[in-house]
Amino acid sequence: MVGMQVIDARGTLLGNVKDVGIDLSTKELILYVTTKQKTEVEVAGGTIQSIEDVILLIGSGAPLPHPPAPAPATPPTAIACPKCQAPLPARAKFCAKCGHRLA
Repeated sequence: MVGMQVIDARGTLLGNVKDVGIDLSTKELILYVTTKQKTEVEVAGGTIQSIEDVILLIGSGAPLPHPPAPAPATPPTAIACPKCQAPLPARAKFCAKCGHRLA
């Protein structure tokens, strides 16, 4: 299926299949399609009408919504000494109050 053309119900070329995947939560086939504009869209397998010389879609082949990317974890700016609970900068290697070595 990789490299096949994807045509929507209006007969418009959506693009070519770049990769194929499976959504584990819905157990549905997903086509990763590179469009003529060099963007990438995901097409749900439920919108596929037939697969012959080309892949024909039932609908317009609208891309699946992407879940928002998780925000990168920011390192803490301050920590507490595990021994005496004194506030310390996150980069500290030893506690300034009790001298405890920090991991």
